[in-house]
Amino acid sequence: MKAMKLAEVRKHTGRRLTVEEAAQYISPGQSATATRNQARALSLHSWLNSATDWLRLEACLVLLADKRRQK
Repeated sequence: MKAMKLAEVRKHTGRRLTVEEAAQYISPGQSATATRNQARALSLHSWLNSATDWLRLEACLVLLADKRRQK
């Protein structure tokens, strides 16, 4: 199963996190693989997500989409 799309997640959060804001919700130094796995896990049973979980999911997707973080 793939992670949810960023546009879908933003409907739930009502926010548009910047890369700097998104980095505050994710552990510092977390690898792209760990971020991708976290996004996938938060997408699996999204109906159970709290407001904080939705923000964490948006943060993961924003960071994964950021080209500056990719090597």
